[in-house]
Amino acid sequence: MIVPTVKGGLDDRVNPSFGRTPTFTIVDVENGEAVNVQVVPNPGYSQPGGAGVAAAHFVIDQGADVVIAGQFGPNSYGALQAAGVRMVSAPASMTVREAVEAFLRGELSGITGPEGGGMGRGRGGW
Repeated sequence: MIVPTVKGGLDDRVNPSFGRTPTFTIVDVENGEAVNVQVVPNPGYSQPGGAGVAAAHFVIDQGADVVIAGQFGPNSYGALQAAGVRMVSAPASMTVREAVEAFLRGELSGITGPEGGGMGRGRGGW
């Protein structure tokens, strides 16, 4: 599973922004526990446009089956949904570790649609 983060790692907080997050924390889970954690830069972070789609394609290319984030824009939502990636919502107050553990316990809900009605330019209603 992949979680958008600012600096990365299990103790970083879930970044509410998926497409414009600076890093992704990739967590491999086996038998209900995190066994491998890797922090990678988001290739879409500094793009002038299309950050959500670039981030979504990166996640898909990594083979992730689950993404835990605060929200997803309409473009990233569409790309992830088309690829069969499960999108799960977690509050930005949670650490990556807390979010992964809550997901594994079945305490986080899936996303049923994209957040915001903008054009995917990172100008959502903050």
